Amino acid sequence: MSDSSKSFPAKIFAFFSSFGLATSVLVMLLVLTFLGTLEQAEHGLVASQARYFESAFIDRIDVGACWRALGFNVYWNIGDVSLPLYILPGGYTLMALLFVNLLCGGIVRIRKSPKTIGVIISHFAILFMIAAGAVTHHYAIEGSLNLREGQTGDEFQSFHDRVIEIEKLQTDPKAKRSVLVIDDSKFRDLAAGKGRTFTHESLPFDLMITGWKKHAQPKHDASGSRADAVDGYFIQEVPQLDKDGAAMPDEQLASACIAIAKDKKGEEVHNGILWEFAAAPWTVTVGADKYLISLVHRTYKLPFAVRLDETKEEKHPGTERARLFSSKVTKITGTHEEKRYITMNEPVRSEGYAVFQSTFSSGEQEGTGVKSSGFMIVENPADHWPLISCIIVAEGLLLHFLMMLARFIKVNPWKFAFSLIAAFNAAFALAMWKLL
Repeated sequence: MSDSSKSFPAKIFAFFSSFGLATSVLVMLLVLTFLGTLEQAEHGLVASQARYFESAFIDRIDVGACWRALGFNVYWNIGDVSLPLYILPGGYTLMALLFVNLLCGGIVRIRKSPKTIGVIISHFAILFMIAAGAVTHHYAIEGSLNLREGQTGDEFQSFHDRVIEIEKLQTDPKAKRSVLVIDDSKFRDLAAGKGRTFTHESLPFDLMITGWKKHAQPKHDASGSRADAVDGYFIQEVPQLDKDGAAMPDEQLASACIAIAKDKKGEEVHNGILWEFAAAPWTVTVGADKYLISLVHRTYKLPFAVRLDETKEEKHPGTERARLFSSKVTKITGTHEEKRYITMNEPVRSEGYAVFQSTFSSGEQEGTGVKSSGFMIVENPADHWPLISCIIVAEGLLLHFLMMLARFIKVNPWKFAFSLIAAFNAAFALAMWKLL
């Protein structure tokens, strides 16, 4: 049957299951991985991930950063050059296309027979791996933990999740801290003209939130003519793009909103502005009690503590470009201490969390002279799914090759293949048991 006689749905299916689409997607993923790795040297891990691997489309390529990462600036310094791109698909779009291509071509369209069972198993495993990436993107919790040498920490701040914290100021220093938290899903839709009131039985006031802006800063109302001003200040929205016109990472955006505290018993009303970069929380006084209200990134507690023992930075010879960040840390669980080593590509994994080396500071810019490290903390429900899928891929390909070998040497393919796979798995399990 000629291609012209195919129906339109059949042509669509043929396109999405084609080998050409698979090849094109894989080549583009290779290019994105290369560019994202180069830009990581100047823009950091989080920004590179957001631009190349988590986005539907790429807004630009920092040609200057890639040029310097390759060391070409030694021969010709091109400065800061960016290439705007709005049609180049990002990692999210490419992985979605690859998933559809494998499902159509590697599962639905492939010929089903004992000869292809190993290949089908491998394709299922790769689909499982891509699904793991989707689960990680949508459900993983990512944050940062910054430590100076000798400092210990067991909490990290989320990159993306913001909360409003309400805490009663305790006069007794030994009193247990108690904080009420309002999740950002409850107030991030409250733009100008919209408001929502939050109440709690332990609070003597109701709190209304309005005027939410994702990237903003308080500005003085010099003319005194603005109706939305609070104590002479109003919230001014600022661009969410950096100086080169690229979208800024979410963790660099400072959100703000207007808060109105209404006394439940009286007519007293307190107005204030909550801003992420505020030097101190907004204080509300009701009677003899004081309450601290602040807009911050959500804090998560680790099931273990991390102490930074030593951190260092290695640079490329003859340049100021970083080649490697590394840290020697102590993982503390109760009374048990364990020495671990972290680099940019070798995280510490424990109890569902992964600790990556993200940034380094020599302390010179801060004027302290104390070295510090920034760690990226990831809690990922699909953390071990890629490992499982890799094992299944290996099993499927091994089954396929052994069955082909069995037919070549004219023995029973099922008995030959499964007996060797069982022996291989037993040897692998024994080796892992000895190593661990």
